[in-house]
Amino acid sequence: MTHPPPGGLRSKMLVNALEKEETRIAIVTEGRLEDFHIERTSRETLVGHIYKGRIENVHPSLQAAFVAIGLERNGFLHVSEVHGRNERRPSTRLARSRRPPRLIQNLVRPGDEVLAQVIRDPFGEKGPSVTMELSLPGRFLVLTPLSPQTGISKKIVDPHQRAQLRSLVRELVASKPGPEGFIVRTAGGDTDPQDLKADLAYLTRVWAAIQARAKAAPTPALLYEESDIVLRTVRDFFTKDIAEVIVDDRGVHERLTEFFCSVMPRYLDRLKLYESPTPVFHEYGLEEQIDQLHQRQVPLPSGGSVVMEPCEALTAIDVNSGRLIRESTPEDLALKTNLEAAREAMRQIRLRDIGGLIVIDFIDMKQKRHLAQVEHVLREEARRDRAQMVILPMSLFCLTQIARQKIRPSVAAVSHDACPACGGTGVVKSVESIGLEVMRALKSTMDREDVVVVEVRVGPDVHAHLERKKAEIEELERKYGKRIRYVRVRDQPDNRVEFGCYNALGEKVFDFVR
Repeated sequence: MTHPPPGGLRSKMLVNALEKEETRIAIVTEGRLEDFHIERTSRETLVGHIYKGRIENVHPSLQAAFVAIGLERNGFLHVSEVHGRNERRPSTRLARSRRPPRLIQNLVRPGDEVLAQVIRDPFGEKGPSVTMELSLPGRFLVLTPLSPQTGISKKIVDPHQRAQLRSLVRELVASKPGPEGFIVRTAGGDTDPQDLKADLAYLTRVWAAIQARAKAAPTPALLYEESDIVLRTVRDFFTKDIAEVIVDDRGVHERLTEFFCSVMPRYLDRLKLYESPTPVFHEYGLEEQIDQLHQRQVPLPSGGSVVMEPCEALTAIDVNSGRLIRESTPEDLALKTNLEAAREAMRQIRLRDIGGLIVIDFIDMKQKRHLAQVEHVLREEARRDRAQMVILPMSLFCLTQIARQKIRPSVAAVSHDACPACGGTGVVKSVESIGLEVMRALKSTMDREDVVVVEVRVGPDVHAHLERKKAEIEELERKYGKRIRYVRVRDQPDNRVEFGCYNALGEKVFDFVR
């Protein structure tokens, strides 16, 4: 068992890596799942990898180019992600307003060799999205080799601290050669200057190695591979508020020990090896909370719920008050439920990594101060999310629109495949509808002179339905002077119907599937 956490610290990072095919990492605060990461060896992410690629096509209508980087599908490079040669970014708003529009056809040409970094994994029929604005994340800093400017994480809000960090990084950068820029990460806000200096030196060495490989490697080529999920998650998500990092695999524990010793030795005592026979996620009661990430409906403490409906590029979240009515007025009930829903919806968005456009349909409220309260909770919860997010003001109909950056494959994408029966829609045609389609298809097929026999292969329920239409099928046979065979296939889904059409010699003329 683990030791009690240091005083005042409530969060734990749990690493479940015993199964070699899958690694899961959870951040838990007082037993509540606050962040969750999952990666399988069969679906490893490409985000962060840097490639040497070649521009294959430029599409002015899309203002995008396609880059061959050695993968099955070319990378998609939007004009906003292009770093033009000798292109200087305007330093003032007036200069930006006077600058002519950036056009993809003026920045890159087919055949150009470029360095491209993956910012979104391939999805469905789409290839990966890539950027030429490269970045190399360290523990405390992010190196931006093509943007020689100093930046500070937006989550460091103290103006005095921001000014001190900016001055410190400029001093460190001035002492080294090269035009690279750096951004101070949130974790670097209160770290020792020596830690920043060591991180800067490490990132500079990595970038020099990438440049050397780029000169020597043929095109396309992989130049830099992002760390595995364990090192990546600890690097990006470990904070001083995490009391323990608990790992259930000895090999992973040894790798993390090396990482802690080299990057943040002061926190090495917080790294623990979990050796109990009870699985670590079961020990901390997380499996039920993880299962909830796959559910359409998530309950709220007051008895209400949020219902999540993903679409192609939009996710709709509906807030229901439930049957329990404890408040004195409908307005009070709506406010209480909406406040709970705002917290839970933002937590689910973060845990499931829902990207794109999100619309939350809150229960109607009349008072503007109540609308402001719910908006305030949304924005407070958004600060806990590493993804960039834009939250629009709530409308008169209590709808809130959110645009969120997708930073990793969603839990559903890693853990689930589309249902083979419904194709991911969640619904299938009724047996009656399929039976009617079969009858219509038979009538259109038997008109052909070269078809003498039509064989229909169907699932058990559709076969039983066709048995009840036996008189109609026999009438079709008499009308056209042809034969219809309908065959029951025990393991075939009911929404799949296979047709085979044969001539007088028994040869297949054609077949099709409905």
